Amino acid sequence: MDPMEVFKIEVTGEEEYGAKKYREIIMDILQDLGLIRSIGKLYVYVDIKKPFFSVFGLLRSGIPPLTANDVGDVMKVQGGYQIKINDEEHMADLLKVLWEHYGRERVEQPARDVVIIASDSSPGELVVADLEAEFLQDLTDALVRIAPEGFRNRRNEMTKDSFLFIAAEESLTPEMISEIKEKIREMENA
Repeated sequence: MDPMEVFKIEVTGEEEYGAKKYREIIMDILQDLGLIRSIGKLYVYVDIKKPFFSVFGLLRSGIPPLTANDVGDVMKVQGGYQIKINDEEHMADLLKVLWEHYGRERVEQPARDVVIIASDSSPGELVVADLEAEFLQDLTDALVRIAPEGFRNRRNEMTKDSFLFIAAEESLTPEMISEIKEKIREMENA
């Protein structure tokens, strides 16, 4: 079972085997980059004869920003607050935000996974990272990886709710883009 609500692939000029292989490749790349749960619907349309490759996706609800509370356990201690880090992936981002907000002289790191802040205000709600921006960057990376080798002409349209990625060997014409968008609308309504 797919973690996405809808995942449709149509490959013209190919039998079922080509679509099945594209499905496997796309699922592997999206899972490897941790993107699969953020995509609700995915439509892939490939025309081998023209040739072009397109992916349209609808994103699940917005990704909230990562706060200090999300990165570690924030607790009041004598003289300030302590953060016991649970997510070291965002440690550098956390330190940068704490230094900017409180100043370097008020932020101490006595252990690899512990930060102490000399302050009367809790750092718990400070935004450490914009995960939505990171997600969009990772999604763009995934789409480039998914596109067939040699398809160097690309178009990428992203909104907060959806994305459309088109790659082709030849130049992307307005007619080709219209044809792809129409085909994806047909796939959505099928």
